[in-house]
Amino acid sequence: MICRPHFRGIVAASLLVFLPIAGGWANGRGQDKLEPTGGRLSETKPPSKVEAPRPSRKPSKRTPNTAKASAQTPVGPMESIEGKWWTTGNDFGTSQVFFELNGSSVTGAIRYADGRTGTLNGVMAGKKLNFTWTNSAGGQGTGWLEQSWNNFMGGAFKNERGATGSWTLSRINGNWCFGGSRSRIRRVTHNERGQLWILTDDSGIEVGHLEGPWIFLHGEFGNVKGTMNYKANRVDFSTGAYWIWCGPRLPGT
Repeated sequence: MICRPHFRGIVAASLLVFLPIAGGWANGRGQDKLEPTGGRLSETKPPSKVEAPRPSRKPSKRTPNTAKASAQTPVGPMESIEGKWWTTGNDFGTSQVFFELNGSSVTGAIRYADGRTGTLNGVMAGKKLNFTWTNSAGGQGTGWLEQSWNNFMGGAFKNERGATGSWTLSRINGNWCFGGSRSRIRRVTHNERGQLWILTDDSGIEVGHLEGPWIFLHGEFGNVKGTMNYKANRVDFSTGAYWIWCGPRLPGT
């Protein structure tokens, strides 16, 4: 009986030591159960270094990039197809077409190298032109052309006999910068037979001719061949010289 108070004191002291330890263990178990729910505890360091600032920094970096990308994305239609185009793919026949637009409606005057004439009517939807055509020899049919680049259109057609073919056109009529220099502009035009006239920056006149996608300049010592690139905005000549597209010719030039 004399030892009971002493024994009770020991037991009480032991409980006081054990309870904080047990409490800490219980709290640790509670954090382990919460960790999968939070999804970030296992990846982050102490709360003072929680990655809250990172989300705030990431949007600030992404926002300029997104804005820059959207600014570089072409908006609206390409340069109008209005004006004179040269047939570079001859399934349709050596010819030129003069397009006019009225809203999305398109009309075209076709002139063939062999003297035939024709008309084209269609509707422009985005970059694609769906059309019907007729000519003075009784030919007619349907087709489509897509403006892949500002100076190039390509597509297909079907005639009255059901025969199909491809048709490509390039915009040659316009201003071309010799060597890429705007101080050396060549004002170029042509007819349906592919005869070419070039007004130089010093008011001189040069001549040449077109054969499909090739340009030939006539010179004192023979012809100089120029090859047009696939976008129809650059011509590289066999001499090493080149032209870069500078824009359509203005009325009266």
